[in-house]
Amino acid sequence: MIKVIDCIYLTEKGCSVKTNGKFYPVHLQQGDIDGACSVYALMMNLLILKTITRRQVEDVFNDIRKSPEVEQLFHEMFDKHGLVRGGFHFNNLKKLINHSFGDVVFAEYFEKRNDDIYAIIKETIDNNIPIILGIDFKGGGGHAVLAIGYERDVDGIFNIFCLDPGYSNTPTSYWNMVISLGIYQRSRFPHQCLTVNPYNCPAIQITANL
Repeated sequence: MIKVIDCIYLTEKGCSVKTNGKFYPVHLQQGDIDGACSVYALMMNLLILKTITRRQVEDVFNDIRKSPEVEQLFHEMFDKHGLVRGGFHFNNLKKLINHSFGDVVFAEYFEKRNDDIYAIIKETIDNNIPIILGIDFKGGGGHAVLAIGYERDVDGIFNIFCLDPGYSNTPTSYWNMVISLGIYQRSRFPHQCLTVNPYNCPAIQITANL
């Protein structure tokens, strides 16, 4: 069975949200806005939750009015922190969200060593809320993606469907990356990251959720 959060639509621009009868794309590819992958994943999450709009995200010259919460979040993200080239740790991201956006969105941070992150992923998606995943690559380095669905059978979840800011999207699928669970069962990096690049499907582990 495939489960995808119910507040998104598939259009010619890929995964989209519907606002006032119009469709707006959700996916942001690194290079579209300033920031690291976790910031891109956060912005996609907020787009799906309809707490920000596509126009607000793309308003690099600050030409349109924004709510006080959006102004505060953008100030924290871009004015104070600028280009977050070294990455943004989820715990710091959580504090920024709750400080500037806490009346609208409340963020929770879960770590693999302390929480059953797989149960949290399923519960969050079952509640039709996207969830940001932090992943580590076996070859080194980390990344952040936005989980919007999963696939399961009688044995449980075996695929997690994600929007990855590192790759472009497509009008034929809600997601552009799949985390295939338990492929390397005896490894510290038990999962496989599947993308449009067949030569780059690395072993990974999921380390945190936001």
